Amino acid sequence: MIVIRVMHRVPAYLLTAGLALFTAPGPAEDTDDLVIRCEICHGQDGNSVLPIFPSISGFSYEGFLYTMGEYRENRRIAIEFQQPNEPETVMINIAQQLSDADLKGLANYFSKRKYIPRSQAFDPELASRGAILHERHCERCHLQNGTEPADDSPILAGQWTPYLRLQFKNILSGKRLVSRRMSNRLKKLNQEDIEALLNFYASIK
Repeated sequence: MIVIRVMHRVPAYLLTAGLALFTAPGPAEDTDDLVIRCEICHGQDGNSVLPIFPSISGFSYEGFLYTMGEYRENRRIAIEFQQPNEPETVMINIAQQLSDADLKGLANYFSKRKYIPRSQAFDPELASRGAILHERHCERCHLQNGTEPADDSPILAGQWTPYLRLQFKNILSGKRLVSRRMSNRLKKLNQEDIEALLNFYASIK
């Protein structure tokens, strides 16, 4: 819990820098320049070094476009951990300011980057229970213990735990919209189940 509280104290300039560097829709921009802007929050080649920002390397091409489409349609919030007076809509604004060609260029780039699992502490006992829960409830979409991206299903294994915990919370509270199938599966889990899954994903290197 201490790590989560500390990592919420992200300088305001970092949360807004990415947004400030994107411009209104227009002709396709140079993908290299766009990648540099994405890396401000998501790390080099999309491997995040801050637990509140997800790693986006290794996304499937389709999954990257799907996620950005969710932001574009205002179906998914982004900066849930904002400082006072900072907006929740940074990623929504960014997605809406990029052209289709820009998004395709970014999807092509990050889908080809090597995903590096984040090294995190975990409880082995909880991780073992989480492995069973994943097989029962999640493996159908999040393949190979969550290590393989598929269509709109991102990599879960080795993703930052604070980020994943927040996504569970947002989905279950209705703040983040997902498919009925996924929503129904998550509603079958209690908080102890979720913590077990989080420990399982953190255990995978």
